[in-house]
Amino acid sequence: MALTLEVVGKGFRLKSADNKREFDVSPAQAKAWQEILDRRAREQGLKNSEELLANVKIAVPEAGDSQFKIGKENNLSDADTMLMIDGNVQFSNPDLINAYHEGSLKPDFVLVPTMKPEGAPTAIDALKAPSSTADHRKAAVRTYLGQHSGNVEERTNAAAALMDSRADFGSPEMQEARLKEIMDVLVEPYEGEATRKGIIEALKQHSWSSTDSKGLDEKQVDSLISGHARAAYGIQ
Repeated sequence: MALTLEVVGKGFRLKSADNKREFDVSPAQAKAWQEILDRRAREQGLKNSEELLANVKIAVPEAGDSQFKIGKENNLSDADTMLMIDGNVQFSNPDLINAYHEGSLKPDFVLVPTMKPEGAPTAIDALKAPSSTADHRKAAVRTYLGQHSGNVEERTNAAAALMDSRADFGSPEMQEARLKEIMDVLVEPYEGEATRKGIIEALKQHSWSSTDSKGLDEKQVDSLISGHARAAYGIQ
């Protein structure tokens, strides 16, 4: 599976989809990659790499990857995968992308659109509004998750996508409170401890996007999830 590029402070790192492998990125690589991403941003009509990374996920191929495979790995429909391929104008052939080699200054970056689940903007608006009440926020999240309740996995993935918007919720203290509210709504329908534990484990395995200086980083989010699981649901 393709690696995912993450922003860490002023640099980058690569993580495998299962979070079991991580590649450090040297300062020389970071400088070269920044220039490539700035160029990719301009090709997309955006100002710079910061604006690009706010709108897309960056996948870095390993052996055997193609853009078609990357699209499926990111749960894109066939139509959205074709749009993704059309948008990656740097590749003349979607199958001719090079596997990453540690230390590479010019890896192939595949821009993957971030598909926000239907209803998420309304829920985010409620979560970030300083004047909103807990009941109002939870009602918005409940409606949003209700649109993605085909099964536990779908509901959990939808909640994770919403939680990834934490930088929009305000200060770190507000982010922490809002994430707890989302988790509470997420587990409400399930009384079984095994199901609730499975949800928490899925959230902990999620590859959380970095917020840089805007609040909680991924380690803090994981710690928050674990702590709240123990306190609210009795899950160790």
